[in-house]
Amino acid sequence: MAKTYILHRNNQEIKIQKETEYFTAIVNDEELIYEVNQNPEVAKVKRVFNNVFKIKATGKDCNALVDKLRAKYDTRMVFHHAYKPAGDASTRYYITDMVAVRFKANTSNSKIETILTDCGLQFIKQYRDHKHSYLFKVTKSAGKNPVKLCNDLHVMPEVDYAEPNLVNRFDKTASPTDSHFYYQWHLKSRPGVELVAGADVDAEGAWKITKGTRDIIVAVIDDGFDLTHPDLRGKDKVVHARDFVDGDKSPFPVEAHNDYHGTPCAGVAIGEENGSGVVGIAPGCAFMPIRFDLAADDDLLWEIFDYVGKRADVISCSWGPVPVYAPLGSLLDRKFTEIVKSGGPRGKGAVLLFAAGNFNAPLKDFGNTDFQWRHPSHGIVKQARAILNGNCAHKEVMAVAASTSQNKKAAYSNWGKEISVAAPSSNWHPLDPFEKMPGRGIWTTDNENFGLGFTGNSRYTGLFGGTSSATPLVAGVAALVMSANKDLTAKQVRTIIETTTDKITDDSTDIVLKHKKGAYDGRGKASHSEWFGFGKINAAKAVALAKSMATGPNQSTNTETTPKPKPKTPKKPKAITTGISIVAALVNPKGKETNKETITLLNQTDKAVKLDGWYISNKPNKKQLLDKLSIEPNAFLTVKVKSKNIKLVNTGGTITLFNYDDKNVHEVKYTKKAASKNGWTTRF
Repeated sequence: MAKTYILHRNNQEIKIQKETEYFTAIVNDEELIYEVNQNPEVAKVKRVFNNVFKIKATGKDCNALVDKLRAKYDTRMVFHHAYKPAGDASTRYYITDMVAVRFKANTSNSKIETILTDCGLQFIKQYRDHKHSYLFKVTKSAGKNPVKLCNDLHVMPEVDYAEPNLVNRFDKTASPTDSHFYYQWHLKSRPGVELVAGADVDAEGAWKITKGTRDIIVAVIDDGFDLTHPDLRGKDKVVHARDFVDGDKSPFPVEAHNDYHGTPCAGVAIGEENGSGVVGIAPGCAFMPIRFDLAADDDLLWEIFDYVGKRADVISCSWGPVPVYAPLGSLLDRKFTEIVKSGGPRGKGAVLLFAAGNFNAPLKDFGNTDFQWRHPSHGIVKQARAILNGNCAHKEVMAVAASTSQNKKAAYSNWGKEISVAAPSSNWHPLDPFEKMPGRGIWTTDNENFGLGFTGNSRYTGLFGGTSSATPLVAGVAALVMSANKDLTAKQVRTIIETTTDKITDDSTDIVLKHKKGAYDGRGKASHSEWFGFGKINAAKAVALAKSMATGPNQSTNTETTPKPKPKTPKKPKAITTGISIVAALVNPKGKETNKETITLLNQTDKAVKLDGWYISNKPNKKQLLDKLSIEPNAFLTVKVKSKNIKLVNTGGTITLFNYDDKNVHEVKYTKKAASKNGWTTRF
């Protein structure tokens, strides 16, 4: 029997075994991975995340190949085995060269430094708002891979937990259907072909109270957004945009990345009311587009949700794992709780929603032994071990299922006790995409000039669906509820949505699994169905209840897409974009570099400049704020670099100064040669 190891994951001990055919390579120079691909013992190479590539061996045992590659690329690449839960052929874990460690509160810095030295760990970052949690790199000095090292760390008395930084890969939870209807029946339905009255969410009833206000922000985290689309634009519509793929503020879809999913998701939630095209359920709300490529390690996911969780009122995620055993890591588990309890711009929490998924699968089934699902590219796959969707199983997450235009369960929709609510969407067979299933698709925004589309050469499509469409619809309703009563906490918003649902039922037998779960387990508002959760959302009822609970004088009751004018406040002076220059940097100080690197600025204007909101950056998503600092006219200011924010590497790099409007004021570059002299200042 294959040797087993322990993978620590959010207070779980998962027995794992090495994959016999798959392993990973972590590379700094991508030229090398193409060289590896030419090896006759390598069957396939594919990127799974950033500089992590999965490699499939031609033989049934990759151990010899891994040893051979490790010897050949000793200092240039890192190779790790892939792992799977013992006896589970469908679930696969890819590890990076990082580990997440949380120390107990009384652990001194000197003790942590000793542990780093003894274990061969390199400091990478300390997690904001989680002062005892760190990300470390496992160096060659460790003498073992991250899985084994975490087991050593886990038994240390100073360590609360230690987990490998896993690569997470997600599936888009929508798929095109054969239907092509041109009416947004999910907002208002009438009897028709494959359509019943009451299949909608009663958007018009909600809009009599509010269509949403711009101060309520809906974040959609997905693969890209066509921000030139007329229904995703408008005055003050787009806020806090971020692209975690390219590291900029332009989260557009890219055809080469197979991006087609984010634009239609956004249209369902916040499509602008502008007299043409389509309209979202919350057209008056602001839109926060966040792009990533649906693959991320634990650390990047934490960064994404940390950024979004501070700024958004509602967070919509139309993606998730396939039906395998995919528990959350401890960092993200805690971040989700933090977001819902105290996140958002008001500190009252942000509503966090995830699509349940489109495999007709249980969200949590530790006793599963024989579940079959259809992989988009590999066909029918059998999962013979436990199934867990860690996103949807989190107690603070609203997991969204899908109903059809006939008020039935969408045949593909995942199910379980973890389902919060259902929302209207399309229908298709979970195992055979060519088999006819009754139900209409969702009409929404589509890509035309960027990325890929559901409908060719069109900005609109009626072919969208899946729980991907259902989720932003619920997100939009949550935004309307918040617009109607801004005193509500995120948990209160969730309760309102769950208690005002329509208790639709479905007494039919599941087309594949042959069970019946379309009824509710009790009576009244608290009764729950494994297919529909607490029921199908009703926007009108939810918004009306939220308004009735309002007590403050500033609650929204208007039906316009923008809030009523507020008293004018003094305008913030326009940030200057010239006159402040980076003139020098101490990149390579003597002795230990931490907190000794400096950057010197020169004010070439004739006025003193306050630097509140200004920041220095040396790479995307890394910045050091200059708050509470000012620089006098014709004067220098030297700033000490804080290593927890940015670090100036001695191999060369770029330093950029931004003002509080995120405008690039000055940028300099330095070479490895310029930084080679220990203790010398580099001038620009």
